Amino acid sequence: MARVLALAAIVFAVSACGESAPPPSADHVELAKLCVDGGGEPAHCECQATKVDELLAAGEINPKIQQALLLQAQGKEDEADAIMLSLPYNERFEHPSLVAARQLECDTPN
Repeated sequence: MARVLALAAIVFAVSACGESAPPPSADHVELAKLCVDGGGEPAHCECQATKVDELLAAGEINPKIQQALLLQAQGKEDEADAIMLSLPYNERFEHPSLVAARQLECDTPN
């Protein structure tokens, strides 16, 4: 019986290893880096970039929102504004609000 339990534990451990998250995208890395460069705490910046990734993966925000966030963090306000103005009207307000709400979760201690 002990062998069966040990074998089951090994199989579970190996299968859990196969479910690791993919590495962060270049946009994720850049967004987190720009946040840190702007004076943010590394863990907080990583959390915020992850929240954007989660919204993108769930299809809850337009990918152009991430582009606008990157441009804004780079100080390219006019380019970021141009992207936002190219979005459908409802997405201009709804999607940034979704990002802000999710990123606020990074401020809440676990």
